[in-house]
Amino acid sequence: SPGEIELRKFLWEHREGLAHAAALLAARRGVRLFTAISEALEQPGRITRRLHRHLLELRGILFLENVHDDPEGDYRGLQMLEPEDPVVPEICLLADGLNEALCAAGITPISDERAA
Repeated sequence: SPGEIELRKFLWEHREGLAHAAALLAARRGVRLFTAISEALEQPGRITRRLHRHLLELRGILFLENVHDDPEGDYRGLQMLEPEDPVVPEICLLADGLNEALCAAGITPISDERAA
């Protein structure tokens, strides 16, 4: 579908930033997740349910949805970030862009879209 094509395009164009943000915000968990997403995107065909779940998990990391429920300490890198750090607005832009691409692909309901 056109939405899935745009999602793949967004992920490809922003892969380095998304990988860095996932690693910065969720440490090993973020690295493993983005690696799994990258490998799944190399496969032809429609987006699988597993990739769908991984993409929503990446979205959750970027929006810091599970930062308070972190028994494994994956979000400890977040503690080193200061609000003034120039990477913070970049992560916010990546999060918003990913959310828009997910919505366009029908992966995230429009009603769940985050306000900027």
